Amino acid sequence: MTDPREQALDYLSRLGSNPATAFNEHGVAKAVRAILAELGLEHRQDAFGNIIAKVAGTDSTVNPLAIVAHMDHPGFEITGNNENGYIAKAMGGVPPSSFESGVPVQVLLPDGNRVSGATAGKFGDDNERQVLIRLEQPLDLEPPTPVVFDLVDFELDGQYIRMRAVDDLAGCGSILTALARLTAGEPPPGDVYGVFTRAEEVGLVGARLMAEAGTLPLETLVISAESSRTLPGAEMGEGPVIRVGDAGFTFTADAESVLVRARETLKERDSGFKCQRQLMSGGTCEASAFAVFGYQTTGIAFPLGNYHNGAPEGRIEAEYIHVDDYLGGVELLTEAARRVSDRANTAFRQRLREVPAEMRQRMLDTGG
Repeated sequence: MTDPREQALDYLSRLGSNPATAFNEHGVAKAVRAILAELGLEHRQDAFGNIIAKVAGTDSTVNPLAIVAHMDHPGFEITGNNENGYIAKAMGGVPPSSFESGVPVQVLLPDGNRVSGATAGKFGDDNERQVLIRLEQPLDLEPPTPVVFDLVDFELDGQYIRMRAVDDLAGCGSILTALARLTAGEPPPGDVYGVFTRAEEVGLVGARLMAEAGTLPLETLVISAESSRTLPGAEMGEGPVIRVGDAGFTFTADAESVLVRARETLKERDSGFKCQRQLMSGGTCEASAFAVFGYQTTGIAFPLGNYHNGAPEGRIEAEYIHVDDYLGGVELLTEAARRVSDRANTAFRQRLREVPAEMRQRMLDTGG
């Protein structure tokens, strides 16, 4: 039998060995498709390159559930060159210090090889968000060419997972592991989609196009699986966070009830199961993209250190999450897929529905 912990970490490691930026997610997408094929799961790509996998449910009357994560990460893209080096434009929210000289980077070649180099200072006006890059071995590059920070692909460091791109490969890895468990065990009540999107870091582009196209049935409940910077009430090591909203949008209670019911079920089985609930206002996630097109949405988040590789004192370092948060997130997503038809029966809803008889009578006695 597959060890659940090792499977979850193996998937994340395999994804991490494929650096990616917006519009250049091909290596991650290849790894995702390979894992889905190993699981024997039906999957396809839409016209925009988003990957959609499906575990069929047993009851067509139950709302489908989609779990969404993105395959890209902030970096740069070489657009040209001059006598001082290659000119690269920022793709997403890179740290301000990455425009300084001496930041180690890797240029991703079309054949999958990586060439080492370093930044050589800002280029042009600040609002252009460009930097010069010099390589150890100058090459005749054909723009656009992706550039990533020269950081560890994947490392298990005690209780932490350190990666160049925890955001959002942890989301992708948690989806793949949840799909694997659903495939190996009892089928879920409703259809469950695993969705892997592109170009999130430059404006939720893949998710917006997919939501606009109505690729998923409109009655689908959508969960965004993200990594988001730690906040008070969303602490590393205290479990995955049920995300009630992001910097721009408040999500929906009906979709969130799937996660709440899953948390209750997991706590009934194991009183030590950790799970948090918080408004994660440090960024915007793909649940918002689906919400504006009429989907009911919710999210989970893994509390993240060194968000977008920005470490204290301007250093560029690997992102990291707590391994137990990641594994707990897999458990939460897997159980959520099994609780879609039971989502109205959360303890909180039942408490509010059932007014004690003595309170009801006293209200009647004193109402007039």
